[in-house]
Amino acid sequence: MNQIIAMHGWCSDSSYWNNWHNHFKSKGWLWRNAERGYGHIETYEPSWQESSLYGHSSKKILFCHSLGLHLISRQVLEKASEIVLLNSFSRFIPNSKERRAVLTALNGMQKHIGKDTEKIMLSKFFQKATSPYNKPLLFHDLLKGGISVTGRKQLKEDLDLLINTNKLPDGLNKHAKVLVINSEKDEILCTTTSTSLIDDLNQHLLTPSVNWKIKNEGHFIRLKILIEKVNNWLISG
Repeated sequence: MNQIIAMHGWCSDSSYWNNWHNHFKSKGWLWRNAERGYGHIETYEPSWQESSLYGHSSKKILFCHSLGLHLISRQVLEKASEIVLLNSFSRFIPNSKERRAVLTALNGMQKHIGKDTEKIMLSKFFQKATSPYNKPLLFHDLLKGGISVTGRKQLKEDLDLLINTNKLPDGLNKHAKVLVINSEKDEILCTTTSTSLIDDLNQHLLTPSVNWKIKNEGHFIRLKILIEKVNNWLISG
């Protein structure tokens, strides 16, 4: 049986993968979500199943959205045979003319966490992340009952991690097949940030990554037809 582990990005939760989960579960694949626990869903860190029930020849597929590539454990990265990256990055702050503006914005976001202005800041983030759609995906569900004390601490630590990313995470399997998916209308990632990820991957991997550009989608991808396309890519290898 093929196994999938999925890691959401910053200020998101595992419900981001609901449509993906339902699709692959219907195909008989084992899907498990990693969870950072920012909101009302408990923290969870899955690992690959090695029992004879699944077989050593089964695929171990990792899905990551945005910062998720840097949040997943090294143990999972080392054994992933296929990796699907949605609007991900090796370094978030670009080495380009946008660097100062991006760093200033991130430092400003840090200052709002835990303050009265936190909800306004997060609302603005979700509006940009959800664009070009109007409804802020995940926002109301994530903040249902408010962010917990531990969730807020994790949110702050992970934003610090995002600011300090400067390379691919340690342990990424050089033998893995990697599919990079970027959105044409992403308002969170700079174009140079996306390009740097592909360059870094192609220097690291034994086989160059496959790269798709998705039209009319933003940072939080909602295009359901993409799920079937990714499914076909995974089974074709």
